[in-house]
Amino acid sequence: MASPATHEDAKLLLQLYDLRREKRLRQARDFVQRDCKFKDYKDFQKRYPEGSKQATYIGMVLGYWDMACTLVEKGLIAEDLFNATNYEHVWMWQKLRPLIEAWRKQYSFPAYAAALEAVANRHPAAAVEDTTASKGRKAKKLSAKAEDSSRRARPRQIEDEEEAAEHDADAEPDDDEDDD
Repeated sequence: MASPATHEDAKLLLQLYDLRREKRLRQARDFVQRDCKFKDYKDFQKRYPEGSKQATYIGMVLGYWDMACTLVEKGLIAEDLFNATNYEHVWMWQKLRPLIEAWRKQYSFPAYAAALEAVANRHPAAAVEDTTASKGRKAKKLSAKAEDSSRRARPRQIEDEEEAAEHDADAEPDDDEDDD
């Protein structure tokens, strides 16, 4: 039986959420969610070469979610609490799995993103993804439906992120705008 969530778990989870609101990570997550498209690893390499802004974004997002899932794997955040408040890592794993598997082979690093894989695969929503994975387009449709329902289930969170983005824009000018 899983141990109950503590106040410390909640504090760590809120700190992770605060990191997700960081401007560059929000941009990276938006790119991966909306614009990152590839057929396979070879296509990915062609579209997003190493060192490109897009490849950096993917690395940021993978790094964030693997770190968050590592905290769960090590017992620092109760998995029930984490799963109740997060879904993004599940579809992130599903979307980027071909890349992660290719990188594991290419760099002889089989443990790369292992925490992300383990926690995402144990999420209750992962069962829906897994049972339809062999059905091609149907699996993609179900994944999109799960992502949509996840977004609809948390409208306050989305409003909070939009409000934070507006606040950030009003608070001070962005000096590193031309770094994008």
